[in-house]
Amino acid sequence: MKRYDAEIGERTFQRDLAEIRSNFDIDIIYDEQRNGYYLLKDSTLYIDQLLYFIGLAESSDIALSTLKDKNRLSGYVSISPNPKSKGVEHIGWLLRAIQYRQVITIIHCSYQRGEQTTYTVEPYLLKEFEGMWYLFAYCEDIKAFRTFGLDRIGQIQITDRTFQRKEELERTAEKFDNVYGLVYEPDNNPNAPIEEVRLKVSSVMLPYIQSLPIHSSQTIDGDTITLHLIINPELENKIMGYGEHIEVLSPPSLRNKIKERMKQSLSRYDD
Repeated sequence: MKRYDAEIGERTFQRDLAEIRSNFDIDIIYDEQRNGYYLLKDSTLYIDQLLYFIGLAESSDIALSTLKDKNRLSGYVSISPNPKSKGVEHIGWLLRAIQYRQVITIIHCSYQRGEQTTYTVEPYLLKEFEGMWYLFAYCEDIKAFRTFGLDRIGQIQITDRTFQRKEELERTAEKFDNVYGLVYEPDNNPNAPIEEVRLKVSSVMLPYIQSLPIHSSQTIDGDTITLHLIINPELENKIMGYGEHIEVLSPPSLRNKIKERMKQSLSRYDD
């Protein structure tokens, strides 16, 4: 097999396909009618996430090799003094624990209290939000789900205990796909509904929201964006952050909430 100036043996190619199937649960099959190899339809569901992780790994390799010339290249790169990548070293271990349903013990530091607390948890989900990574896990001691920022996890110990992923807890974890950000409080509002949110966006801001959607459910019709998600404080903060460039059209409850928050903000500037 030869293409793009690279020659691959049939045995090597089949081994690669088997490894992709084993490691990523993605099937690539030969289609005689199209005379080529293609992903099975169901396998494309997570291809964006797979490519994202591959991109992370590739970028890491490039960055590490580039560091050899750090003195020469330092004038071309501006890096925040507080980069958001802290804690990503835990991702591999956490993914393994989630996949094999292993109970883990973590040491978590609270920024508010300045204290370190040890938790024994059943890990269910990793979520990335605005460059930061979070673990969504069921805490045995308090019998509730909690979200832990990976940047605040100082140590992880994988125990020899396993757990069964409970169906009702699976449904709770899945609801995180229906929120903007991280604030979904199943203990306080377990039946929070998914609502349709319609936003009118200025012509200045619309291209930015097109290229960086607010939520995976986002659709755009003219200057109106429609979202289907659970409304939470982080969505309100996001909308407030757009200032005069965005107007909540519906639902009325969210429109009124943003209106009241804007009034409170303006009152702080009264002389």
